[in-house]
Amino acid sequence: MTAGKLSLSGVEVRRGGRTILHIDQLRIEPGRFVGIVGTNGAGKTTLLNVCCGLVRPDRGAVRLDDVELSRLGPWSKANIRKHIGYVPQSAQYNREIPYTLREVVTMGRTSLRGLCRPLRRQDHEVAERWIVRLGLQDRQSQVFGSLSGGEQQKALIARAMAQDPQMLLLDEPCANLDFSWKRRITDIIAQLYSEMKMTVLMVSHETGVLPAECERVLLVHEGRILADGPMRSVFADEAFERVYGCPMELYEAAGRLHAVSVGPPETL
Repeated sequence: MTAGKLSLSGVEVRRGGRTILHIDQLRIEPGRFVGIVGTNGAGKTTLLNVCCGLVRPDRGAVRLDDVELSRLGPWSKANIRKHIGYVPQSAQYNREIPYTLREVVTMGRTSLRGLCRPLRRQDHEVAERWIVRLGLQDRQSQVFGSLSGGEQQKALIARAMAQDPQMLLLDEPCANLDFSWKRRITDIIAQLYSEMKMTVLMVSHETGVLPAECERVLLVHEGRILADGPMRSVFADEAFERVYGCPMELYEAAGRLHAVSVGPPETL
């Protein structure tokens, strides 16, 4: 089981003849909450996928608890990823197969046992516990595709937590949600982090969804990390305004730090 210590060194990912990610050095200690912010197409999702081994870099080293992912075979890498909970922007599923919410959450246990091994009673109990914990018990027999966006995100978080992860990776978990659901989802993430102290990497292009528990923020632009540090210092960095292309002001509301545009791009 991974403890959640992560390091990247000299990492490059190339697509279509161009470099879409270039990370000289990045080190994340176990049990830290790290936000990854930037505009659309900045390379945030690619960085997240490199960190969990879903994307293999063209050069450089990615180490998870001192194990270099690029040197592992498919089975060894899959074994490492068993304890990495991953919550995508949206669920990719075959609509021809009417998975219920309960079946989706239980998939988190299937990834631990393996596809050819039957689930045990304990596995179903763990899945049930997370369904209840996230308040989904009244929806567990409902077809996943018929759930609201917020309920789907809660189900995906429950699936990730059913893996007993030491590291939780979230890719825009509040994308396409209304204001109420954004707050509820990030409150859930913050509470889980506070209780379990797992390593959390959360991608967002909205600053206001990052909870106060987020101790560190990476500002990513054109595949590079332009700023790295506490939330307030990164959002106040001149690179932040340059990336978003407009003057910004910071204000705090309900424990969240919001960066708000205060002028058109031409005033910079």
